[in-house]
Amino acid sequence: MPREVMFRPVRIARASDEVVQQVKALIFGGTLGPGDQLPSEKELAEQFGLSRVTVRDALRVLESQGLIAIKVGARGGAFVASPSTQPVTDSLATMLRLQRATIGDLTEARMVVETRVAALAAERAAPADVAAMERAIASARAGRAAGDSFFVPHSVAFHLALAQASRNQVLLFTVESFRILFHEALATLLPADDMAERAIADHQRILDAIKARDRTRAERLMHEHLAYFAKRVGKAQASQGPRVR
Repeated sequence: MPREVMFRPVRIARASDEVVQQVKALIFGGTLGPGDQLPSEKELAEQFGLSRVTVRDALRVLESQGLIAIKVGARGGAFVASPSTQPVTDSLATMLRLQRATIGDLTEARMVVETRVAALAAERAAPADVAAMERAIASARAGRAAGDSFFVPHSVAFHLALAQASRNQVLLFTVESFRILFHEALATLLPADDMAERAIADHQRILDAIKARDRTRAERLMHEHLAYFAKRVGKAQASQGPRVR
């Protein structure tokens, strides 16, 4: 993109924060889009009237927030990143860890959020969403047939596809943050055969309700599925401590 002056000199005590805010404003306002390269570190320092160290600090903050990607090498530089849910889900997962959320807390939250997700998916799912859920169920069945005893990754794939079908980005971010924490909490837990088989059957019933555009049935089936999951996981985790680490 052209190298015209895009930024104004900074005159506050915490200069790097103002740099961050100005770059954010250009990204959120659409002046800078995914793949656009920011001016070089030297050029930014000149435009802002700051040291390169301060500009570098600001770029690191923007990178940590998932707004830019910094590449090294002859064609390196700072580029506006493509939209990603990862920074949001990582931040929410970190917050829940710091708050010492229990498995019970997370399961209760899932029952509130994901029942609504199922209802919305029944209204809004596109053919591609249905296909993604079908693939997740098929992978789970194939894994069971091959003797795969760890069901969690297959379950995660189904629930994320379901959240995507809700067409609600906030709900998708929330379900993804649940995924991070539950995967960590269950990393050492191998679900019993009947638990995996029950989950596969539940997922199929939920998908059938979504295909039928029956939001009431989809919501009810999801609630029953998560209630069963909560009961089984609660028992399995009892001997390992109640907190998510």
